[in-house]
Amino acid sequence: MPAPAMNGAGVRSVWDDNFKVVSDIVRSVARRARHVALTVQYPGCPFVVQNAGERKPYEKLTAEERYQEVRANVDALRPIQVGLAIRAGDGDGEPLVFEFNLKGFNVNNPADLRDPNSIEYLQARGVDFGRLPRDGIESCRLRWLLWDSGLIRARPSWATFAGGYHVAYAVSILTGRELPASLDSFTESLDGFTKRVASVFGRGVYDVKKISREHHPGHTGALTKLAERLGIVPAEQVHGVVAGAGAALTLRVFETLKETVEASCLQRQSLQLCGLYFR
Repeated sequence: MPAPAMNGAGVRSVWDDNFKVVSDIVRSVARRARHVALTVQYPGCPFVVQNAGERKPYEKLTAEERYQEVRANVDALRPIQVGLAIRAGDGDGEPLVFEFNLKGFNVNNPADLRDPNSIEYLQARGVDFGRLPRDGIESCRLRWLLWDSGLIRARPSWATFAGGYHVAYAVSILTGRELPASLDSFTESLDGFTKRVASVFGRGVYDVKKISREHHPGHTGALTKLAERLGIVPAEQVHGVVAGAGAALTLRVFETLKETVEASCLQRQSLQLCGLYFR
């Protein structure tokens, strides 16, 4: 069974033929995980909230409308890759970074909804769409690994960048269910998105884009730009980010911000209400 191939960024590319080997690696560190960065690549956002036949500007959407847009896309589309960067133990050494290539989306199947611009973007960055239907990993196998390994129960801090879609896809994968009908649950008997996220990940979910905006107002733009401004990577290296490399960079940004932001401030940015992603 082949060992997982690693690219220049130290990302282990995971397919069906090396999934078992990678599973053993994940299991060896899962229960000691302290920080985990999560990135999901997906085929765009073909469903949008409209007003009079035109897309309603994002800044004019309510939190619930923003969630409903995410929900419509996540429930209808198939995720392509899941990137995880895991910092275990006392934090010494390099994190383990994995890029799980998922079976399900077929670029040659018109029934698989997509935004063509997103597909073009991912193809330009090396996503092997031709291989996914043949050698990809079924989402249920990834779900079983992340639960059975103890990674979810370890309750690490979870970091994302502009994480509404990333968290929503991860919750969908990890529960095997469609997303809840509403953002918030107003009674104990109703299952809102906020409540479901907390039940899966706990309260320690952070959006590094929001943390950065809160404490460094000039830090706007893409993840790579944020990393540059924090002095994490030289300008010539910040390109070609897909799920694994994106998770690795998100983890480095999160840990850098964590060192510079007071714990009380960081705590306020946690996903106490998942609406942070939509408000």
